[in-house]
Amino acid sequence: MQCGRLWPGVRVRGVKVDSYESITVSRDMGFSHNEFFRAFAPLARQWCCDVHNLGIDVRYDGGRASIRLGPEGERRIASIRLPRTCVTFEFINLSEQQRECFFNRFDLAFRRGGG
Repeated sequence: MQCGRLWPGVRVRGVKVDSYESITVSRDMGFSHNEFFRAFAPLARQWCCDVHNLGIDVRYDGGRASIRLGPEGERRIASIRLPRTCVTFEFINLSEQQRECFFNRFDLAFRRGGG
């Protein structure tokens, strides 16, 4: 088993089983569930996936990515309240390069405008 941190708010855990490799990544994201599914909509049109109220199952590049949403919460900064959801990604039979390509496209879809 391998554990580590890539950047703040992200945890990675990997498990190798005889027939497949499973890597789990957790992210603390500033989205409500509704906002998450709205931002994911363009990806759902590009990728072969099953969307349900607990998350999304994606068939991606010969492997699978399972995206699970944790309970909604909020982050408070002074009088500002921002949505917060822990999102867990489980990658099955996807190499590091495939996971990087997945996250590059995922992050592009979830990027928000800013100053």
